[in-house]
Amino acid sequence: MAASIPSKPAARKARARKPAANKGLVLDRAENRTAVDALVADREPLFTIGRKTYTIPKKVPPSWTLQAFTVAAEQGEKAALVFAASKLLEPEAWAALEQCDTLTQDDLQAVFKAIMDRILPDGAFAPKA
Repeated sequence: MAASIPSKPAARKARARKPAANKGLVLDRAENRTAVDALVADREPLFTIGRKTYTIPKKVPPSWTLQAFTVAAEQGEKAALVFAASKLLEPEAWAALEQCDTLTQDDLQAVFKAIMDRILPDGAFAPKA
């Protein structure tokens, strides 16, 4: 019986490595979450009722501004104001406003203006109607 010659395994074709896919700007990085949380936590006084001072973030995340634009476009300015108030004010601040018998129209307008100025800061791009 003739000895069989072991055949050499077929040479594998070297595969060229694909370059990493360009993902563009990665926005959901962990350090971004930390920065946004710190941004929202940095607050300043907005109004005081019954010796309790209620605060508002000094700056808001750009995503909140975009969400406010969407709400305004789809549901109107009043809905955008309610959205902004729900994001910027703590629930007990809104409840305090509702229960404040001495709240004047001018005071309420000042609170609403502060909320809208914060959610749409100077220099924020605004969609043209």
